[in-house]
Amino acid sequence: MKGALLKVLGLAVVLALAAGPARAASDPVAERAVQGAKDYVKKKNLQNPQLTILLSSLYNNSFPDYAKKWTELTGVKFNIVPLGYTDIPAKIMAEAVAKTGQFDIFNDFPYAAPDGMGAKVVRAMDDFAKVGKPDFGGVAPGLAYQQYYQGKLAIMVLDGDHLMLVLRKDIVENPQAKAEYRAKFGKDPGCPATLKEWEQMAAFFQTKKGQTRWGMKFEQDLYGSLAYRSINFSYRHFPMYMAGSLYFDKDMKPLITTPAGVQAIKDFASSVKYMPPDVQGWGTPQIYPFWGSGQAFSVMSFPSIVGFGNANPKSTVKGKQLPCLVPGVERDGKLVRRAPQAAGTGYMVSNYSKNPELAYWFIQWFTSPSVGDDAIAHPKGFWDPFRQSNFNHAGIEKKFGKDFLSVTMENSKSAVSLLMIEGNYEYFNILDKNLADVMNGNATAEEAAKKIEAGWNKVTADIGRPYQIKAWRQSVESGIYLDKLK
Repeated sequence: MKGALLKVLGLAVVLALAAGPARAASDPVAERAVQGAKDYVKKKNLQNPQLTILLSSLYNNSFPDYAKKWTELTGVKFNIVPLGYTDIPAKIMAEAVAKTGQFDIFNDFPYAAPDGMGAKVVRAMDDFAKVGKPDFGGVAPGLAYQQYYQGKLAIMVLDGDHLMLVLRKDIVENPQAKAEYRAKFGKDPGCPATLKEWEQMAAFFQTKKGQTRWGMKFEQDLYGSLAYRSINFSYRHFPMYMAGSLYFDKDMKPLITTPAGVQAIKDFASSVKYMPPDVQGWGTPQIYPFWGSGQAFSVMSFPSIVGFGNANPKSTVKGKQLPCLVPGVERDGKLVRRAPQAAGTGYMVSNYSKNPELAYWFIQWFTSPSVGDDAIAHPKGFWDPFRQSNFNHAGIEKKFGKDFLSVTMENSKSAVSLLMIEGNYEYFNILDKNLADVMNGNATAEEAAKKIEAGWNKVTADIGRPYQIKAWRQSVESGIYLDKLK
Protein backbone atom coordinates (compact mmCIF):
# COMPACT_ATOMS: atom_id res chain seq x y z
CA MET A 1 0.00 0.00 0.00
CA LYS A 2 2.69 2.46 1.04
CA GLY A 3 4.73 2.00 -2.13
CA ALA A 4 1.73 2.70 -4.33
CA LEU A 5 0.74 5.66 -2.22
CA LEU A 6 4.22 7.16 -2.35
CA LYS A 7 4.19 6.76 -6.12
CA VAL A 8 0.98 8.79 -6.33
CA LEU A 9 2.27 11.40 -3.88
CA GLY A 10 5.47 11.66 -5.89
CA LEU A 11 3.72 13.01 -8.96
CA ALA A 12 5.08 16.39 -10.00
CA VAL A 13 3.28 19.47 -8.79
CA VAL A 14 1.30 21.08 -11.59
CA LEU A 15 1.98 24.78 -11.33
CA ALA A 16 -0.71 27.19 -12.49
CA LEU A 17 0.47 29.89 -14.89
CA ALA A 18 -2.22 32.55 -14.60
CA ALA A 19 -4.93 33.74 -12.23
CA GLY A 20 -8.68 33.18 -12.61
CA PRO A 21 -10.90 30.31 -13.76
CA ALA A 22 -9.14 30.06 -17.12
CA ARG A 23 -6.12 28.62 -15.27
CA ALA A 24 -7.73 25.18 -15.48
CA ALA A 25 -6.87 25.12 -19.20
CA SER A 26 -3.13 24.90 -18.34
CA ASP A 27 -3.59 22.05 -15.88
CA PRO A 28 -3.37 18.48 -17.31
CA VAL A 29 -5.07 17.06 -14.20
CA ALA A 30 -8.10 19.28 -14.75
CA GLU A 31 -8.03 18.69 -18.51
CA ARG A 32 -8.05 14.92 -18.08
CA ALA A 33 -11.04 15.23 -15.74
CA VAL A 34 -13.04 17.37 -18.16
CA GLN A 35 -12.26 15.06 -21.06
CA GLY A 36 -13.00 11.99 -18.93
CA ALA A 37 -16.44 13.37 -18.06
CA LYS A 38 -17.23 14.17 -21.71
CA ASP A 39 -16.14 10.71 -22.83
CA TYR A 40 -18.21 9.06 -20.10
CA VAL A 41 -21.37 10.98 -21.04
CA LYS A 42 -20.86 10.06 -24.69
CA LYS A 43 -20.08 6.40 -23.97
CA LYS A 44 -23.16 6.00 -21.75
CA ASN A 45 -25.30 8.14 -24.08
CA LEU A 46 -26.57 10.11 -21.07
CA GLN A 47 -29.34 12.58 -21.70
CA ASN A 48 -29.36 15.67 -19.45
CA PRO A 49 -26.65 14.24 -17.16
CA GLN A 50 -26.46 15.58 -13.65
CA LEU A 51 -24.69 14.97 -10.35
CA THR A 52 -26.08 15.48 -6.86
CA ILE A 53 -23.80 16.47 -4.01
CA LEU A 54 -24.52 16.43 -0.28
CA LEU A 55 -22.70 19.66 0.49
CA SER A 56 -21.62 21.20 3.77
CA SER A 57 -23.69 24.37 4.01
CA LEU A 58 -20.52 26.36 4.83
CA TYR A 59 -19.72 26.20 1.12
CA ASN A 60 -23.13 27.05 -0.27
CA ASN A 61 -22.03 30.61 -1.06
CA SER A 62 -18.98 29.55 -3.06
CA PHE A 63 -19.30 25.98 -4.36
CA PRO A 64 -22.13 26.85 -6.83
CA ASP A 65 -19.66 28.95 -8.84
CA TYR A 66 -17.63 25.80 -9.57
CA ALA A 67 -20.70 23.67 -10.20
CA LYS A 68 -21.71 26.21 -12.84
CA LYS A 69 -18.24 26.18 -14.39
CA TRP A 70 -18.30 22.38 -14.52
CA THR A 71 -21.63 22.48 -16.36
CA GLU A 72 -20.18 24.95 -18.86
CA LEU A 73 -17.18 22.68 -19.48
CA THR A 74 -18.92 19.30 -19.60
CA GLY A 75 -22.68 19.81 -19.92
CA VAL A 76 -23.16 17.94 -16.63
CA LYS A 77 -25.56 19.80 -14.34
CA PHE A 78 -25.35 19.92 -10.57
CA ASN A 79 -28.01 19.44 -7.93
CA ILE A 80 -26.73 20.80 -4.62
CA VAL A 81 -28.22 19.61 -1.32
CA PRO A 82 -26.75 21.72 1.50
CA LEU A 83 -26.70 20.42 5.05
CA GLY A 84 -24.99 21.45 8.28
CA TYR A 85 -21.67 19.63 8.61
CA THR A 86 -22.59 18.17 12.01
CA ASP A 87 -25.56 16.41 10.36
CA ILE A 88 -23.77 15.08 7.29
CA PRO A 89 -22.24 11.92 8.86
CA ALA A 90 -25.68 10.71 9.95
CA LYS A 91 -27.06 11.43 6.49
CA ILE A 92 -24.26 9.41 4.88
CA MET A 93 -24.89 6.47 7.21
CA ALA A 94 -28.62 6.70 6.52
CA GLU A 95 -27.82 6.26 2.84
CA ALA A 96 -25.83 3.15 3.74
CA VAL A 97 -29.12 1.65 4.91
CA ALA A 98 -31.56 3.18 2.43
CA LYS A 99 -29.32 2.79 -0.66
CA THR A 100 -31.43 5.32 -2.56
CA GLY A 101 -28.69 6.47 -4.91
CA GLN A 102 -29.89 10.03 -4.29
CA PHE A 103 -26.35 11.32 -3.90
CA ASP A 104 -23.36 10.94 -6.16
CA ILE A 105 -20.87 12.88 -4.04
CA PHE A 106 -20.53 13.35 -0.30
CA ASN A 107 -18.75 16.45 1.01
CA ASP A 108 -17.36 15.95 4.51
CA PHE A 109 -14.19 15.71 6.55
CA PRO A 110 -11.59 12.93 6.03
CA TYR A 111 -12.43 11.21 9.29
CA ALA A 112 -15.92 10.52 7.93
CA ALA A 113 -14.35 8.13 5.42
CA PRO A 114 -13.63 5.17 7.75
CA ASP A 115 -17.27 4.76 8.81
CA GLY A 116 -18.41 5.37 5.24
CA MET A 117 -16.03 2.77 3.84
CA GLY A 118 -16.89 0.32 6.62
CA ALA A 119 -20.61 0.69 5.85
CA LYS A 120 -19.87 0.34 2.13
CA VAL A 121 -21.62 3.62 1.32
CA VAL A 122 -18.37 5.33 0.28
CA ARG A 123 -16.69 3.89 -2.81
CA ALA A 124 -12.93 3.57 -3.21
CA MET A 125 -11.66 5.65 -6.15
CA ASP A 126 -8.44 3.79 -6.98
CA ASP A 127 -9.66 2.35 -10.28
CA PHE A 128 -10.71 5.80 -11.50
CA ALA A 129 -7.55 7.45 -10.20
CA LYS A 130 -5.40 4.94 -12.07
CA VAL A 131 -6.79 6.40 -15.30
CA GLY A 132 -7.28 9.98 -14.18
CA LYS A 133 -3.88 10.38 -12.48
CA PRO A 134 -4.70 13.04 -9.86
CA ASP A 135 -1.84 15.14 -8.57
CA PHE A 136 -1.16 15.27 -4.82
CA GLY A 137 2.26 16.80 -5.22
CA GLY A 138 3.29 19.68 -2.99
CA VAL A 139 1.10 18.43 -0.12
CA ALA A 140 2.66 17.53 3.25
CA PRO A 141 2.50 13.77 3.99
CA GLY A 142 0.33 14.15 7.09
CA LEU A 143 -2.31 15.79 4.90
CA ALA A 144 -1.94 13.70 1.74
CA TYR A 145 -1.99 10.31 3.49
CA GLN A 146 -5.33 11.02 5.18
CA GLN A 147 -7.07 10.66 1.81
CA TYR A 148 -6.59 6.91 2.17
CA TYR A 149 -8.29 4.40 4.42
CA GLN A 150 -6.85 0.91 4.71
CA GLY A 151 -4.74 1.58 1.64
CA LYS A 152 -7.59 2.73 -0.60
CA LEU A 153 -8.28 6.21 -1.95
CA ALA A 154 -11.46 7.10 -0.05
CA ILE A 155 -11.60 10.90 -0.15
CA MET A 156 -9.89 13.71 -2.05
CA VAL A 157 -9.20 16.78 0.06
CA LEU A 158 -9.19 20.44 -0.93
CA ASP A 159 -8.42 22.16 2.34
CA GLY A 160 -5.55 22.83 4.72
CA ASP A 161 -7.61 22.97 7.89
CA HIS A 162 -4.71 22.22 10.21
CA LEU A 163 -5.06 24.50 13.20
CA MET A 164 -2.87 27.54 13.62
CA LEU A 165 -2.45 30.34 16.14
CA VAL A 166 -2.99 34.01 15.32
CA LEU A 167 -2.02 36.93 17.57
CA ARG A 168 -2.91 40.59 17.49
CA LYS A 169 0.15 42.00 15.75
CA ASP A 170 -0.61 45.61 16.73
CA ILE A 171 -0.60 44.68 20.42
CA VAL A 172 2.45 42.40 20.27
CA GLU A 173 4.43 45.14 18.52
CA ASN A 174 3.25 47.94 20.79
CA PRO A 175 6.48 49.36 22.34
CA GLN A 176 4.98 49.77 25.81
CA ALA A 177 3.48 46.27 25.78
CA LYS A 178 6.81 44.82 24.64
CA ALA A 179 8.71 46.59 27.37
CA GLU A 180 6.28 45.51 30.09
CA TYR A 181 6.22 41.91 28.88
CA ARG A 182 10.01 41.81 28.60
CA ALA A 183 10.38 43.16 32.13
CA LYS A 184 8.12 40.42 33.49
CA PHE A 185 9.21 37.41 31.44
CA GLY A 186 12.68 38.30 30.15
CA LYS A 187 11.73 38.08 26.46
CA ASP A 188 9.70 39.94 23.87
CA PRO A 189 6.13 38.82 23.20
CA GLY A 190 5.56 36.95 19.97
CA CYS A 191 4.62 33.54 18.62
CA PRO A 192 4.81 31.19 21.63
CA ALA A 193 6.86 28.02 21.39
CA THR A 194 4.70 26.02 23.80
CA LEU A 195 1.07 25.79 24.81
CA LYS A 196 2.03 26.81 28.34
CA GLU A 197 3.64 29.96 26.99
CA TRP A 198 0.47 30.71 25.00
CA GLU A 199 -1.55 30.52 28.21
CA GLN A 200 1.01 32.78 29.90
CA MET A 201 0.54 35.35 27.14
CA ALA A 202 -3.24 35.04 27.37
CA ALA A 203 -3.12 35.82 31.06
CA PHE A 204 -0.82 38.80 30.54
CA PHE A 205 -2.77 40.44 27.71
CA GLN A 206 -6.30 39.84 29.02
CA THR A 207 -7.76 43.30 29.74
CA LYS A 208 -10.98 44.52 31.30
CA LYS A 209 -13.31 46.95 29.55
CA GLY A 210 -12.49 50.58 30.41
CA GLN A 211 -8.82 49.96 31.21
CA THR A 212 -6.01 51.91 29.59
CA ARG A 213 -2.90 49.82 28.93
CA TRP A 214 0.13 50.46 26.74
CA GLY A 215 -1.33 53.81 25.66
CA MET A 216 -4.53 52.11 24.45
CA LYS A 217 -8.03 52.65 25.87
CA PHE A 218 -10.08 49.46 25.77
CA GLU A 219 -13.74 50.18 25.10
CA GLN A 220 -14.58 46.49 25.42
CA ASP A 221 -13.10 43.44 27.14
CA LEU A 222 -10.01 41.97 25.51
CA TYR A 223 -9.89 38.21 26.11
CA GLY A 224 -6.45 36.65 26.21
CA SER A 225 -7.37 33.74 23.99
CA LEU A 226 -10.11 32.37 21.79
CA ALA A 227 -10.50 28.78 20.65
CA TYR A 228 -13.09 26.07 20.13
CA ARG A 229 -14.13 24.50 23.43
CA SER A 230 -17.62 23.17 22.71
CA ILE A 231 -18.87 19.62 22.21
CA ASN A 232 -18.22 18.55 18.62
CA PHE A 233 -15.23 20.90 18.50
CA SER A 234 -13.02 20.16 21.50
CA TYR A 235 -11.81 16.87 20.00
CA ARG A 236 -10.44 18.81 17.02
CA HIS A 237 -8.08 20.79 19.27
CA PHE A 238 -7.14 18.21 21.88
CA PRO A 239 -4.46 16.34 19.83
CA MET A 240 -2.10 19.33 20.03
CA TYR A 241 -2.13 18.98 23.82
CA MET A 242 -1.14 15.31 23.48
CA ALA A 243 1.59 16.06 20.94
CA GLY A 244 4.04 13.19 20.79
CA SER A 245 1.58 10.71 22.31
CA LEU A 246 -1.00 8.67 20.43
CA TYR A 247 -4.49 7.98 21.78
CA PHE A 248 -3.96 4.19 21.89
CA ASP A 249 -1.13 1.69 22.10
CA LYS A 250 -0.65 -1.07 19.52
CA ASP A 251 -3.45 -3.13 21.10
CA MET A 252 -5.93 -0.24 21.27
CA LYS A 253 -5.41 0.30 24.99
CA PRO A 254 -6.22 4.00 25.63
CA LEU A 255 -3.25 6.15 26.68
CA ILE A 256 -5.44 8.93 28.07
CA THR A 257 -4.77 7.87 31.69
CA THR A 258 -1.00 8.17 31.27
CA PRO A 259 0.75 11.22 32.75
CA ALA A 260 0.82 12.77 29.26
CA GLY A 261 -2.92 12.23 28.81
CA VAL A 262 -3.90 13.60 32.21
CA GLN A 263 -1.66 16.64 31.80
CA ALA A 264 -3.16 17.28 28.36
CA ILE A 265 -6.64 17.36 29.90
CA LYS A 266 -5.48 19.78 32.60
CA ASP A 267 -3.82 22.15 30.14
CA PHE A 268 -6.74 22.03 27.71
CA ALA A 269 -9.24 22.88 30.46
CA SER A 270 -7.05 25.53 32.09
CA SER A 271 -6.93 27.71 28.98
CA VAL A 272 -10.71 28.27 28.95
CA LYS A 273 -10.54 30.84 31.76
CA TYR A 274 -9.01 33.35 29.33
CA MET A 275 -11.80 32.91 26.78
CA PRO A 276 -15.31 34.43 26.53
CA PRO A 277 -17.58 32.94 29.22
CA ASP A 278 -19.99 31.36 26.72
CA VAL A 279 -17.28 29.95 24.42
CA GLN A 280 -18.30 26.37 25.28
CA GLY A 281 -21.42 26.90 23.19
CA TRP A 282 -19.67 28.44 20.21
CA GLY A 283 -18.80 27.17 16.76
CA THR A 284 -17.39 28.87 13.68
CA PRO A 285 -20.35 31.29 13.24
CA GLN A 286 -19.50 32.81 16.64
CA ILE A 287 -15.70 32.44 16.71
CA TYR A 288 -14.97 34.20 13.41
CA PRO A 289 -16.93 37.43 13.92
CA PHE A 290 -15.75 37.65 17.54
CA TRP A 291 -12.15 37.57 16.36
CA GLY A 292 -12.96 40.11 13.66
CA SER A 293 -14.48 42.41 16.28
CA GLY A 294 -11.11 42.80 17.95
CA GLN A 295 -12.20 41.39 21.31
CA ALA A 296 -9.47 38.76 21.61
CA PHE A 297 -5.68 38.94 21.78
CA SER A 298 -5.18 35.51 20.21
CA VAL A 299 -7.16 32.83 18.43
CA MET A 300 -6.54 29.16 17.69
CA SER A 301 -8.57 28.24 14.66
CA PHE A 302 -8.72 27.11 11.07
CA PRO A 303 -6.40 29.08 8.75
CA SER A 304 -9.38 30.64 6.98
CA ILE A 305 -9.84 32.89 10.00
CA VAL A 306 -6.90 34.95 8.70
CA GLY A 307 -8.66 35.39 5.36
CA PHE A 308 -11.83 36.32 7.23
CA GLY A 309 -9.95 38.88 9.30
CA ASN A 310 -8.49 40.43 6.16
CA ALA A 311 -11.49 40.27 3.85
CA ASN A 312 -14.64 40.67 5.97
CA PRO A 313 -15.96 44.25 5.65
CA LYS A 314 -16.79 44.41 9.37
CA SER A 315 -13.40 43.13 10.53
CA THR A 316 -11.36 45.44 12.76
CA VAL A 317 -8.22 43.25 12.66
CA LYS A 318 -7.27 43.69 9.00
CA GLY A 319 -3.53 44.23 8.87
CA LYS A 320 -3.27 43.44 12.59
CA GLN A 321 -2.88 39.64 12.44
CA LEU A 322 0.32 37.75 13.24
CA PRO A 323 0.08 34.10 12.10
CA CYS A 324 2.03 31.58 14.19
CA LEU A 325 2.87 27.90 14.14
CA VAL A 326 0.84 25.76 16.51
CA PRO A 327 2.58 25.85 19.90
CA GLY A 328 4.09 22.59 21.05
CA VAL A 329 4.62 20.41 24.11
CA GLU A 330 7.91 19.51 25.79
CA ARG A 331 8.58 15.77 25.50
CA ASP A 332 11.84 14.38 26.90
CA GLY A 333 13.55 17.73 26.45
CA LYS A 334 12.31 18.23 22.90
CA LEU A 335 9.61 20.49 21.53
CA VAL A 336 6.92 18.49 19.71
CA ARG A 337 4.33 20.28 17.59
CA ARG A 338 1.17 18.66 16.26
CA ALA A 339 -1.22 20.76 14.17
CA PRO A 340 -4.50 18.79 14.09
CA GLN A 341 -6.26 18.66 10.74
CA ALA A 342 -9.37 19.86 12.53
CA ALA A 343 -11.65 19.62 9.51
CA GLY A 344 -10.29 19.69 5.95
CA THR A 345 -13.27 19.34 3.68
CA GLY A 346 -13.07 16.60 1.08
CA TYR A 347 -15.14 14.74 -1.50
CA MET A 348 -16.21 11.10 -1.64
CA VAL A 349 -18.05 9.04 -4.25
CA SER A 350 -21.24 7.34 -3.12
CA ASN A 351 -21.22 3.60 -3.65
CA TYR A 352 -24.87 3.87 -4.74
CA SER A 353 -24.34 6.57 -7.34
CA LYS A 354 -25.72 5.67 -10.75
CA ASN A 355 -22.67 7.30 -12.34
CA PRO A 356 -19.74 6.91 -9.91
CA GLU A 357 -17.12 7.48 -12.60
CA LEU A 358 -18.73 10.78 -13.57
CA ALA A 359 -18.74 11.78 -9.90
CA TYR A 360 -15.05 10.96 -9.71
CA TRP A 361 -14.20 13.09 -12.73
CA PHE A 362 -15.76 16.13 -11.06
CA ILE A 363 -13.83 15.48 -7.85
CA GLN A 364 -10.54 15.22 -9.74
CA TRP A 365 -11.29 18.44 -11.62
CA PHE A 366 -12.33 20.37 -8.53
CA THR A 367 -9.35 19.25 -6.42
CA SER A 368 -6.83 19.68 -9.24
CA PRO A 369 -4.01 22.16 -8.53
CA SER A 370 -5.40 24.94 -10.72
CA VAL A 371 -9.12 24.74 -9.94
CA GLY A 372 -8.35 23.99 -6.30
CA ASP A 373 -6.15 27.09 -6.10
CA ASP A 374 -8.97 29.20 -7.51
CA ALA A 375 -11.36 27.80 -4.91
CA ILE A 376 -8.99 28.63 -2.06
CA ALA A 377 -8.80 32.21 -3.37
CA HIS A 378 -12.60 32.53 -3.53
CA PRO A 379 -13.59 35.53 -1.37
CA LYS A 380 -16.61 33.70 0.08
CA GLY A 381 -14.97 30.31 0.41
CA PHE A 382 -13.70 28.50 3.50
CA TRP A 383 -11.07 26.42 1.72
CA ASP A 384 -7.58 26.95 3.17
CA PRO A 385 -4.10 26.83 1.58
CA PHE A 386 -2.31 23.49 1.85
CA ARG A 387 -0.12 22.84 -1.21
CA GLN A 388 2.95 24.46 -2.73
CA SER A 389 1.10 25.68 -5.85
CA ASN A 390 -0.89 28.02 -3.59
CA PHE A 391 2.19 30.26 -3.46
CA ASN A 392 1.79 31.00 -7.18
CA HIS A 393 -1.78 32.28 -7.04
CA ALA A 394 -2.25 36.05 -6.79
CA GLY A 395 -5.78 35.66 -5.42
CA ILE A 396 -4.60 33.46 -2.54
CA GLU A 397 -1.83 35.90 -1.69
CA LYS A 398 -4.27 38.79 -1.73
CA LYS A 399 -6.75 36.96 0.50
CA PHE A 400 -4.31 35.59 3.06
CA GLY A 401 -1.04 37.51 2.68
CA LYS A 402 2.53 36.27 2.08
CA ASP A 403 3.37 35.96 5.76
CA PHE A 404 0.37 33.74 6.37
CA LEU A 405 1.18 31.48 3.40
CA SER A 406 4.73 30.94 4.61
CA VAL A 407 3.59 30.13 8.15
CA THR A 408 0.71 27.84 7.21
CA MET A 409 2.88 25.83 4.81
CA GLU A 410 5.51 25.41 7.51
CA ASN A 411 2.72 24.51 9.93
CA SER A 412 1.49 21.83 7.52
CA LYS A 413 4.70 19.88 8.15
CA SER A 414 3.35 19.26 11.67
CA ALA A 415 -0.19 18.52 10.48
CA VAL A 416 -1.76 15.32 11.77
CA SER A 417 -5.06 13.66 11.06
CA LEU A 418 -7.76 13.19 13.63
CA LEU A 419 -8.81 9.64 14.47
CA MET A 420 -9.05 7.69 11.19
CA ILE A 421 -10.79 4.52 12.31
CA GLU A 422 -14.41 3.44 12.41
CA GLY A 423 -16.46 4.73 15.32
CA ASN A 424 -14.44 7.92 15.56
CA TYR A 425 -17.50 10.09 16.25
CA GLU A 426 -18.30 7.90 19.25
CA TYR A 427 -14.73 8.21 20.52
CA PHE A 428 -14.85 11.98 19.91
CA ASN A 429 -18.14 12.45 21.73
CA ILE A 430 -16.91 10.63 24.82
CA LEU A 431 -13.78 12.80 24.86
CA ASP A 432 -15.72 16.04 24.41
CA LYS A 433 -18.28 15.38 27.13
CA ASN A 434 -15.61 14.56 29.68
CA LEU A 435 -13.47 17.55 28.70
CA ALA A 436 -16.56 19.72 29.27
CA ASP A 437 -16.94 18.28 32.77
CA VAL A 438 -13.38 19.29 33.61
CA MET A 439 -13.75 22.78 32.13
CA ASN A 440 -16.93 23.28 34.16
CA GLY A 441 -15.35 22.06 37.38
CA ASN A 442 -17.53 18.96 37.60
CA ALA A 443 -14.65 16.49 37.41
CA THR A 444 -10.90 16.35 37.87
CA ALA A 445 -8.62 15.53 34.97
CA GLU A 446 -7.85 12.16 36.53
CA GLU A 447 -11.55 11.31 36.90
CA ALA A 448 -12.27 12.37 33.34
CA ALA A 449 -9.35 10.32 32.00
CA LYS A 450 -10.72 7.16 33.65
CA LYS A 451 -14.19 7.77 32.19
CA ILE A 452 -12.75 8.41 28.74
CA GLU A 453 -10.71 5.21 28.97
CA ALA A 454 -13.78 3.18 29.92
CA GLY A 455 -15.90 4.75 27.21
CA TRP A 456 -13.29 4.24 24.53
CA ASN A 457 -12.83 0.60 25.53
CA LYS A 458 -16.58 0.06 25.16
CA VAL A 459 -16.62 1.57 21.65
CA THR A 460 -13.70 -0.63 20.68
CA ALA A 461 -15.44 -3.72 22.05
CA ASP A 462 -18.71 -2.86 20.27
CA ILE A 463 -16.99 -2.55 16.90
CA GLY A 464 -14.72 -5.50 17.52
CA ARG A 465 -11.31 -5.25 19.15
CA PRO A 466 -9.37 -7.44 16.64
CA TYR A 467 -10.86 -5.45 13.75
CA GLN A 468 -10.06 -2.11 15.40
CA ILE A 469 -6.51 -3.16 16.29
CA LYS A 470 -5.80 -3.99 12.66
CA ALA A 471 -7.37 -0.75 11.39
CA TRP A 472 -5.57 1.32 14.05
CA ARG A 473 -2.18 -0.15 13.25
CA GLN A 474 -2.69 0.45 9.53
CA SER A 475 -3.81 3.99 10.26
CA VAL A 476 -0.71 4.77 12.33
CA GLU A 477 1.67 3.07 9.93
CA SER A 478 0.36 5.18 7.03
CA GLY A 479 1.98 8.23 8.64
CA ILE A 480 -1.05 10.44 9.21
CA TYR A 481 -0.32 10.99 12.91
CA LEU A 482 3.47 11.51 12.54
CA ASP A 483 3.88 9.64 15.85
CA LYS A 484 4.49 5.88 15.81
CA LEU A 485 3.35 2.94 17.91
CA LYS A 486 5.72 1.80 20.63
